[in-house]
Amino acid sequence: MPLAQNMTLRQIQDYLTSDLRVSVLNDVGPCVQPNQSSGGYFAVPRLVLGYVDYLGGLYHGYQGRLNRGRRIFADSTYARVFLRDAFGQIDAHYRMYGNLLWEIYRNGTVHLYQPLTLQNAGRVINWAVYKGPRSSQTRVQEAGVSTLVRHLEPSWIVMNHWVQPVSIICLYEDLLQAIDTYSNMISRDSSLENKFRQVANALQVPEPTRLSW
Repeated sequence: MPLAQNMTLRQIQDYLTSDLRVSVLNDVGPCVQPNQSSGGYFAVPRLVLGYVDYLGGLYHGYQGRLNRGRRIFADSTYARVFLRDAFGQIDAHYRMYGNLLWEIYRNGTVHLYQPLTLQNAGRVINWAVYKGPRSSQTRVQEAGVSTLVRHLEPSWIVMNHWVQPVSIICLYEDLLQAIDTYSNMISRDSSLENKFRQVANALQVPEPTRLSW
């Protein structure tokens, strides 16, 4: 079921827990490759956080914001709030480190192929993508040092060097759970239902363009 105007609460929930969830299973699931020791390291964060961008727009609602005449449905601020509010119910580290996750793993993989390395006040934080459990049971090699890491929790390596590890398996599974969490939030909060409907209705209006065909 595609987005449509004036969707009922039941239709909104069906869209999220059926259509959108199936899209994640079909599009992201094959990239995870859980039975292989490598693969999917950049594709999974890129895809998962793309869905978060969309979900953040639905979560925020649409109030007619424009940028150079184009309507703005998604914004990094909306996405980070969704990470905090929905993903944060699954793992509190999304509330604490969601901004780092977005800056390193979304902006890097979308715009510059791989995650970003950041620096602040002389401290450097790098990325470390792995396939493994959420808890500190996986070792990664960084700056010649082997260290145990936990999904999303920045780990000190040596001197002023840190890494923010991400398990692509956890990221994928957390997205699926966050969609269900968001659906439940909508059922308890009519303002979220209205915000979703604002975006769904606005998206039915074609976007102006100067392109020809």
